[in-house]
Amino acid sequence: MGKIVRSPEQPEAAKFQTSELRYSVMVKGRLFNDDFPEGLSLRILNISEGGILAVIPYGVRVYSEVTVELRNLPPVTGRIAWCRKDRIGVAFDERIDLERFFGRQKPAVPERALHVFDADDTVIRSEPLIRKLNG
Repeated sequence: MGKIVRSPEQPEAAKFQTSELRYSVMVKGRLFNDDFPEGLSLRILNISEGGILAVIPYGVRVYSEVTVELRNLPPVTGRIAWCRKDRIGVAFDERIDLERFFGRQKPAVPERALHVFDADDTVIRSEPLIRKLNG
């Protein structure tokens, strides 16, 4: 299970240490669990690789298993870490890729072959060249 990330607005936040980077966001998501199989709309206020802080219209049971739909990601499983009034903390079971969530995933770098010309103007690519140099 991932680390629980607590919001700085919570009274005990000063005592809580975390090494995870949190990002303030204002995006929508959906939460699914046994109590809300059709899904519950939520507004995500901050996110890290290990969890989220969100605003929901109804309370949920602490430690209940949930699935959260986030933009640009497949459904993420986790547990409700805490619930206070209309805010919840969700700890993900596995870390998420924030670059993919924000849509900043680096594009795949195309492989470029190194072209070296032999004495008879034959093109030698990098892999055969390495084998040739290594004997």
